[in-house]
Amino acid sequence: MFKVKLTLKKSEYLKYLEAIKPEVTETFGRSKVSLEEDASNIYIIIDAPDASSLRASVSSITRVLNVTKKIMEEDVW
Repeated sequence: MFKVKLTLKKSEYLKYLEAIKPEVTETFGRSKVSLEEDASNIYIIIDAPDASSLRASVSSITRVLNVTKKIMEEDVW
């Protein structure tokens, strides 16, 4: 089993994570994704059965987060 914990500053990424929370908390292929937080950080935890599943999940999550951040920064809403 492989595991990665992505750490994001809560003050910087909270609004972006709120927007993608339903997407992030789902299962990505064979990987399981969960969110945890403390006073200053939000953690995206990915558990995968193999390295290729882990890589794909990290890539998918970071891509979704990046696109969401770019859209929200455009201030078109």
